[in-house]
Amino acid sequence: MRLLAALRSFDVDLVVVANDRRPRPSGVDDCVEWLVPARNLGYGGAFMLAARSLRAPVYVALNTDIELSRATFDRCVEALFSAPSVGIAGPVLRHEDGSLQSGAARLSRWRRAPLVLVEPGPRTVECDWVTGAVMFVRREVLAAIGMDGSFFLGAEDADLCVRARRAGWRVVCCGDAPAVHHGSKVITGPRWSYYSVRNRVWFARANFGTLPAVLNWLAGVAVLPRILAADVLKRRDLTSSRLGAMALAHSWWRKPTAAEGPRPDEPIPSRVMSW
Repeated sequence: MRLLAALRSFDVDLVVVANDRRPRPSGVDDCVEWLVPARNLGYGGAFMLAARSLRAPVYVALNTDIELSRATFDRCVEALFSAPSVGIAGPVLRHEDGSLQSGAARLSRWRRAPLVLVEPGPRTVECDWVTGAVMFVRREVLAAIGMDGSFFLGAEDADLCVRARRAGWRVVCCGDAPAVHHGSKVITGPRWSYYSVRNRVWFARANFGTLPAVLNWLAGVAVLPRILAADVLKRRDLTSSRLGAMALAHSWWRKPTAAEGPRPDEPIPSRVMSW
């Protein structure tokens, strides 16, 4: 609600996709389109549903725990149209204390794993991908390539950028346009334990082949004993360990296509925890 109130003055079309299927609250401004999907579509699926509901030159994906100034918003739109080849742009994301959360993100050499702590400096720089927590996308990119909602949560932003770059589009991070991300305020607890493991394997296999996927799977196997030890010694709750083990097993499932969307049993962590 605070984000909607802040964006109301930007003179933009606002669309909310209520993945929790919550009906429209009474306090939401009439200009906001409130969509309730038939089921939880995850991040990419919800973004595509929202984008299909209106026609605009630029679409902006936003987490609900983002603080975004009008100056940053305008700077990212300007960067998006600074050259015909720029298809995706994002601000530099910082924590509340000003430290870097996500910048001019790269992919590691062998695993093709995400590296987000890359300081862009006070300028606009080209990068491998920008985080979907706040991502500006040209209409042409979304129409021709689109965000793959089958990941459900995580990796759909990097996947979109990789496929866009292969199609000839550039991805840029605006180091002179900061935004604040209040992380872990929406997706709380050990939910990421599952998707960070499974989706890294899915992302690597879909975009780079079997070897990077195997390397990501082995990395997940290597950290599982440490997660188990933390569960036993600190949390005395094996939820994170169970989710990690499930993710390793499910990493070799067939990833649904973008047209199919997320698996019908998503969110899968709800099998062992309250979603």
